[in-house]
This record gives sequence, structure tokens and C-alpha cells, in this order.
Amino acid sequence: MPAADPDDRLWLIVGRVGKPHGVHGDLLVEIITDFPERLTDEVRFGLGDDSRPSEFFQVHRVRLHKGRWLLSVQDIRSRETVAGWRGRYLYLPEQAIEDLPEGYYYEHHLVGLECRSAAGEVFGRVTELDIGLGQTRLVLENEGRELLVPYVPEIVRDVQLDTGAIIIDPPAGLFDDDAGEE
Repeated sequence: MPAADPDDRLWLIVGRVGKPHGVHGDLLVEIITDFPERLTDEVRFGLGDDSRPSEFFQVHRVRLHKGRWLLSVQDIRSRETVAGWRGRYLYLPEQAIEDLPEGYYYEHHLVGLECRSAAGEVFGRVTELDIGLGQTRLVLENEGRELLVPYVPEIVRDVQLDTGAIIIDPPAGLFDDDAGEE
């Protein structure tokens, strides 16, 4: 669940701190976001464990380096200081939903929504997202059963945050008991 700061903004994990780089307090950060361009020079970021940021800093300079961020933090020039951050998470404030590209949602927007067909057949409620190497899947709970639905446009037809529903068009066989139909 995202963490809130004193201004009631939600903060989301976007990276994980790796090892220091060089002798001037720079550090490498593994990127854990679909929008790495949001981390820019002079942006305020949070640092904390996997539940919430506990400290806030400002980026001095950031650039991509071998698929990771190479980050310099304003007013910190000590390799020893940033070495103590290794393994901690880097947070940025949540973007407004209208600022996200079409079809993108944060996990906390989808959890709790009901998955159903366009005809109204209920398949279950989203309990989490399973972020795999090949694709993301919705994890549904339906009467004690766990169902996995690939989060792809061919199956997920519409996300209706206002009605609390995700409209899906599951192919035959997606749910074990419908493999013989059609």
C-alpha cells in the first residue's frame, strides 16, 4: 500500500538503492517503474523501507547508467552515507490518474475491483497484481479459488474505476471449468 507524506500525497516505490558509485556520494538505483523519466534533477524523493518513505531528499543530478539510475543527492557528498542506504527503496509521489498514459493504472486502483464480462458474469475480485517477467496478471479471488487473468488488451477490455469494475473477455480455457465450452 502506498505511503502518505504530511501533505497527504501518496508515495510509490520507483527504485531500490544499490551500491555507491565513485567517491563523491553518487549511487546506483535499480529502476522499478514504467516511468523512469519522472526522476529528474531537483525532484524531491523519499527513501525508506518497503512500506513507506521515512526521509526525504532532493535529487542533485540523475542520469541513466547501464539500465539503472546514477543518482547524486543534493548536499550529500559522502560515499559512506549513501552506502548505508543500500537495499532501501526510493519513492516518488503518485501521479494523478489523468496524467498517466491511457490504459495505465496503479495497483492500488485495481485491487478490490470486480472482474466481470460485458454481459455481467462475475469472475471474482482483484486481490493483487502478479508482475511477472513475461506479463502482468490480475489475481482474482472467487469463492476461495484464486484465478489468474493476463492483463492484456485482448482480455482486459475496460477498467471502470467509477463503477468499481474491470470488464474482461476471457478466452475459453482461461478458467479451468470452461475449457470444454465452445
